[in-house]
Amino acid sequence: MGLATKRQTSELCHSLIPVTVERSIKRSILFPIITMRDYVPKIIGAESWEDHMGPYCGYDPSVNPSVANVFSTAALRFGHGTISPKVSRLNQSFQEHELFPSLNLHNNFFVPWRFTQEGGVDPLVRGAIGTPADTRNTHMFLSDEVTDRLIVLNVPRLMDLAALNLQRGRDHALPGYNAWRQFCGLKRIQTLSDLKAVVGNCRVARKIWNMYKHPDNIDVWLGGLFEKFLPGARVGPLFSCLIGRQMKAIRDGDRFWWEAEGVFTRLQKAALLNGSLSRIICDNTDIKQLLPDSFLFRQYPSGYTSCDQLPSVNLEAWREEESQELKCCGRPGTVENGDFILSSTSGKLAAHYSCYHGFQLRGAAAIVCEGTRWSDPPPRCERKGSFLSRLWTVCRSVTAHVPGAKISISTSFRLILDMSLMIDPVFV
Repeated sequence: MGLATKRQTSELCHSLIPVTVERSIKRSILFPIITMRDYVPKIIGAESWEDHMGPYCGYDPSVNPSVANVFSTAALRFGHGTISPKVSRLNQSFQEHELFPSLNLHNNFFVPWRFTQEGGVDPLVRGAIGTPADTRNTHMFLSDEVTDRLIVLNVPRLMDLAALNLQRGRDHALPGYNAWRQFCGLKRIQTLSDLKAVVGNCRVARKIWNMYKHPDNIDVWLGGLFEKFLPGARVGPLFSCLIGRQMKAIRDGDRFWWEAEGVFTRLQKAALLNGSLSRIICDNTDIKQLLPDSFLFRQYPSGYTSCDQLPSVNLEAWREEESQELKCCGRPGTVENGDFILSSTSGKLAAHYSCYHGFQLRGAAAIVCEGTRWSDPPPRCERKGSFLSRLWTVCRSVTAHVPGAKISISTSFRLILDMSLMIDPVFV
């Protein structure tokens, strides 16, 4: 679950009214906190964070929080330059796994069986945490694993991720590199010397200049990717601006942002700040030691700590007092393969039941507290039948309720039905 065990969360949800549960779930609470607090500042740098985002000042209804085309198509794809040519798989000591060594990236495309047959997800997670992101060099800005060996489903030939990014920007009619520099208040590139100063590498700058012939022709993704990194950042000035502005719009234009007034209580906000990517990994894998901040790289065991020492979100901050009606009627009965939530929005306390995927509800979907008892017994969650099961039910129903009806079921159908019953005893 990432926050608590399934049972703890289920028990807690039973003490909440549906509006509270629904809002909490829809906000995907920890994702924006971890992204904004732990990830984005490391990408754009502390100085750019202050320049383009600054402290949170509350919900602003005039801000459009939708995702800009240039962000999704170009700026966010700076990450393609950090892709490692190797997929590392590490053991519990964060060393090369003895049974499942690291693989070239292209050997991991569309091979999900590696998760189930080669050690599960833990070696891969350790590899992502225990090895640094790929560093850019003057000879290769993207790994040849994604420029020469990229596999795309249903495409019979190898693809080039850089070419795809450039073409995508043109398909989306993105303005060029210079136009976006001007948008961010940066100096437009006019000469080769300007480009050399921005890129920081004379050979690369000259190659770009010779290829595009004019600075206004440079694609925004390529121009932004080749800029010198800002101090403490993984991007240059242009992408830092575009990413920072987008994140600020997402934060300030969200009326349900976790820091907004009235969304969470003071205790709930304090509890949420204990959440971290490392804690989520600990709760969902068998990894026992991690860095407190999994976005940073350190050589094991320096800085690593036991998962037991990492703080977690205390869900007790969301518990509400039981209503008088609930005390009178008692807690409604549970249902196997399903769950319920309590609601008092209709004026009476009601328990609304639902079934897990693959099961269907039989009985009252909602029961109401009337005085000291519930109006109906809890429903049941029955496994959904397959097509053959439903067909066989129809056949039996017709022969049972239509006088003189005769249905001839072919031998092949009977054979299929018999085989299905052997495979799944609850088929019918």
